[in-house]
Amino acid sequence: MIRRIPLGIVLALVAATSVVAPAVADPDRPVTTPTRDVDVTYRTGQGDKAVVQRSRWSVGGRKMRLDTPTPGVYVIVDYAARTLAMVSERDRGVLDLPPPGAMPGQAVPSNAVFTRRGDSKVAGLPCGEWETTDTQGQVTLACFTEDGVLLEARHGEQVLVQATRVAYGTLDASAFIVPQSYSHEAPKGSR
Repeated sequence: MIRRIPLGIVLALVAATSVVAPAVADPDRPVTTPTRDVDVTYRTGQGDKAVVQRSRWSVGGRKMRLDTPTPGVYVIVDYAARTLAMVSERDRGVLDLPPPGAMPGQAVPSNAVFTRRGDSKVAGLPCGEWETTDTQGQVTLACFTEDGVLLEARHGEQVLVQATRVAYGTLDASAFIVPQSYSHEAPKGSR
């Protein structure tokens, strides 16, 4: 079940597309969590290793859905319940992952220091460029909209993730539900 995408790649995609920190207005740091429902298509990677993925945020449900590059495989992150589930429609299976020390998507520590570096435009939307250090200790330049959507993240000149399409609007709650009828399993070695 769910063996087409290595787990490390899925977690990297989740981390690359979201930075979770308090969604409060503060002139010294950006809002880094979407404040309204949003559906974003991202391009990650470079050249022939680039992939397209879709990330949806349900603000009311405090959930994120990441549709991986493999059709029918997606990840549901439930921040309220602190759960992460990788779903394979083809296998009708769910890989229930244990909650890590920091939830996926917390690419920047909650106590991170941000420095405003300017303004930009990505996917037709204005965003503020903020320099910070990610959880791996690397200097990262992230561009966030005023309402907390990550549009681009870079290490130097290397683009890690870039939005290509952003659509706001109420999202179907059923897209964020892990199918109960699917067989559930834990990753090997976690039992």
